Amino acid sequence: MNMNIALIGYGKMGKEIEAAAILRGHSIITAFSSSSPLPLVSSEFYKKHQIHCCIDFSHSALVPTHAEICSSLGIPLVEGTTGWQDQKDDILLAVKRHNGTFVYGNNFSIGALMFFRIVRNAAQLMNAFSDYDVAIHETHHTKKKDSPSGTAITLANEILSQMKNKSIIKRNNDQSVIAPHEIHISSTRIGTVFGNHSVLFHSPADEIELIHRAHNRSGFALGAVLAAELTLSISGIYSFEELVFEKPFTHH
Repeated sequence: MNMNIALIGYGKMGKEIEAAAILRGHSIITAFSSSSPLPLVSSEFYKKHQIHCCIDFSHSALVPTHAEICSSLGIPLVEGTTGWQDQKDDILLAVKRHNGTFVYGNNFSIGALMFFRIVRNAAQLMNAFSDYDVAIHETHHTKKKDSPSGTAITLANEILSQMKNKSIIKRNNDQSVIAPHEIHISSTRIGTVFGNHSVLFHSPADEIELIHRAHNRSGFALGAVLAAELTLSISGIYSFEELVFEKPFTHH
């Protein structure tokens, strides 16, 4: 089905999503931005335009507002913005209150989701061998707003779920000595790097490094459009990972 998609955020990522959506036969009916924000629920805009889904790659501070408006209007929202997790409980409660549809993820790349599963399986194996320590490093472009990346935090949580000797995430801004039960996430901001993540399992005898590198934004954009397509047949709140591994979609 051809969808009418509204973009929230029209920077580089928004333009990439626009291209991916058009390639898959959808229409971008409008693109909201900081100079032209998402209208209030009472706006005539929603009566004049049929929106099948909104895709949001804007600012973390605006996620509660966007989730409230979209769920109030019954418009599914695909939320790709990162850095709002500290407000997650309140946002999801608002969506539930309106029986809205909300798909969120720290990374909308299919390859990154595969990477999450690979790291989870590796951590499960390592759990039996206490000699192995683990750390995460991520590198992104200099314009990225949050640090560490949402993807790095997701990787750390995957490891925490499997390695019983790890219980806390330690971030770069914490300068204290790293304790044995902590997972250290380090971050680099340089140039125009789209997103590199590495997980290093280290022992006195050897080390194993798992790496995911994004070559461009196209994987993230395609994933966001695939998620929007799935909102035609689902309702409720889902992580993107749940949709990819539990709901069928056509990738072409």
